[in-house]
Amino acid sequence: MAGLAVLVAVGLAVTSGSWSGVGTPGATASGGASDDLTRTTPPTLSAAPSSTPTGPTTITVDLTDATIGRYGTRTKATFVVVAQGPKLHYTWQRQAPSLGAWKAIKGASASHYTARAKTWANGTRFRVVVKGTDRTVTSSVAKLTVLLPTRTPASDAQTAYGLTGLTQGVDLSAYQHTPAEKVKLPAVASWAGAGGFSLLRNGSGARPIKQKYTSACTGKSHKTASKPVVEDCAYAGFADAAEAKGLKLGHYWFNGWISSIDTTPKKLFSGDYTPEDSARQFVAWLIRDGNYTRASTDPLVLDIEAGHAWTKTSKAKSYTRKLRAWNPDEATTWLTTVRDLLTSQGYQANLYVYMSANAADKQVLGAYKWAGVAPIAHLWVASWGTNNGRIPDSLPKVGPWAGFGGWSVWQYTSDAHVPGDGVNGLDGDIATADAWTPR
Repeated sequence: MAGLAVLVAVGLAVTSGSWSGVGTPGATASGGASDDLTRTTPPTLSAAPSSTPTGPTTITVDLTDATIGRYGTRTKATFVVVAQGPKLHYTWQRQAPSLGAWKAIKGASASHYTARAKTWANGTRFRVVVKGTDRTVTSSVAKLTVLLPTRTPASDAQTAYGLTGLTQGVDLSAYQHTPAEKVKLPAVASWAGAGGFSLLRNGSGARPIKQKYTSACTGKSHKTASKPVVEDCAYAGFADAAEAKGLKLGHYWFNGWISSIDTTPKKLFSGDYTPEDSARQFVAWLIRDGNYTRASTDPLVLDIEAGHAWTKTSKAKSYTRKLRAWNPDEATTWLTTVRDLLTSQGYQANLYVYMSANAADKQVLGAYKWAGVAPIAHLWVASWGTNNGRIPDSLPKVGPWAGFGGWSVWQYTSDAHVPGDGVNGLDGDIATADAWTPR
């Protein structure tokens, strides 16, 4: 999912890519579908002035320090020097973080040099020797800072934004329980600390009816039946393991194929399934699992985002349709059905929606698209910044939820690095103190 941006270190304006939204929670290992990915316009390098044929060799624009991430959308920086003088030749040099001797960088002989996080360690220094026919000059020294993912996102966000009571956790699905890689919940619990949590995918409606697919858990082939839903094969195991390690739980459902989305004549994708049907299935699997009790106030989340395109054939005619994200009316129906089903049986319903910051902030004819949903459901918002495993430099947009306390859970990255997690990268989240309190 990650894009690439260039950071230009020439003492000029810095432009970089950034993500404001996002992919399926827990699906980072799969490169899952994304709802609302937005990246800033890539920067361009201004051409250096032509070297003058006469005059002393001089550096007119010197190097400046640069900061990039080890992971994410900003993992390289381009250092540029502007010089003038006769017949210029450039030799780039680097110095290790421990200092010591300067060494030439093989093949680096242009007026610019691009340093990549995968190549150079944090604290590496760079300079360039510019040689003209009259003399040789050396640039200033530029330091490369390479940021690693944080281990304390909740504390970092509290410090950055003056917040209190935040906790940290991850969201998981079957994509973190594959034959090749299985997430280790003890490592997650150790990283999350007191009040830590795990938000788990209960099921998904993203696959059409009668559709072959490969199970993420086993790698074996399966097929959906007359309903376009699949229970997450890792859900029950994750829930038990998380509970055993003292992690708080949340449960989410990926919006899926329903009749109002399926425009084919015979409902080839949805089988006439409805948001109410999806809600009933979610609740059935939630209660059957046994970890959700009448005392539970776990977040119950509708994951609202687009899915993949699929093709169905009927009477020798092919139909290709892409799963769109549910609209506010469809989401409201799901949420209220979940609430009514649970409360009628003596359970509580702490309702949530998950979406990107851009989706949450969307307006139609001057009004927030999700204004009708904000009063009944908390917001779990996805906003990754440069997706480097650290808290982004700005708070996420929340649209109408600004009038209801803002976000309750913030997915700040799809690339949190939890020591010993077994999968080398997870969706990372932080939550407010009242995130487990129903409205």
